[in-house]
Amino acid sequence: MHEPVDAPTDAAAVGFEPWPDSSVHVTWGPTGAALAAERGDVVVVVDVMSFSTALSIAVARDFTCLVYTDAEIEQLGGPALAAIRLGARPLGARAKAAPGQPSLSPASVLAADPGQRVVISSLNGASVVAAAAGASALLIGSLRNATPCARAAAHLLGTTRAGRITVVACGEQWSSVAPDASGIRPCAEDWLGAGAVCAVLAELGYSLSAEARLAAATWSTELGFGDLSDCVSARELRSAGYGADVELALQVDTDEKVPVRMAGEQTGRVFVGVACPAEDDDEDYDEGRFPRSA
Repeated sequence: MHEPVDAPTDAAAVGFEPWPDSSVHVTWGPTGAALAAERGDVVVVVDVMSFSTALSIAVARDFTCLVYTDAEIEQLGGPALAAIRLGARPLGARAKAAPGQPSLSPASVLAADPGQRVVISSLNGASVVAAAAGASALLIGSLRNATPCARAAAHLLGTTRAGRITVVACGEQWSSVAPDASGIRPCAEDWLGAGAVCAVLAELGYSLSAEARLAAATWSTELGFGDLSDCVSARELRSAGYGADVELALQVDTDEKVPVRMAGEQTGRVFVGVACPAEDDDEDYDEGRFPRSA
């Protein structure tokens, strides 16, 4: 006769720790970002189409980016009043931006005048940034800046009390392809974007969790990258007339600067571009490379 099986015990009660004993981990969405921030990790936010790509291009063009969710902007009185209060220009909606006005469209940022101070939001990237607000350091990663982002994250891991780098693949809203649906779906482009950052961190000698190793391995296959141009998000953007944004998002290591949250700034939502040195120039890579608020 079999002994009765006890009912499942709550994971927290038995001390289960989902975060692995490794230097680099990959997780998903706002919940993963919040858990990483609670642990004091260095957090890298990856939203390839198009939040991360737009920010990577923006800081390459000397923009200062203030990242807020749509709900937070409404709490500040709406886009126009929020921009006045924050002393920044609101980014227009992708479909409504006038010629020369930057929006969440990376192509529009590339065509806009450099050096602007802008408020930027998105359904996924900005929500993950908000969830990770308590992180010891916060960076925006993309395919365009994968190598400098990994190097910047590694530097911040060494100069903060963080014990780990957590790369957060943001995912996409189901509502974009099914209007009545809710929640976040995993997406290929953010998984491979996270993998690109993790692959560089592995080359730098950092230990990877199982999830980080799987993401890095997927990125390292030619088939994986080649298929990104046909992923759901890419097809969705092209169908809306934003094929140029897809092309910009799939360019690898074209930007030398990384969007990094400004240390010491009161709101914790201001991102500026940090240039990473060449590998043989690390001795000059000090805190001065990470701008602080005035």
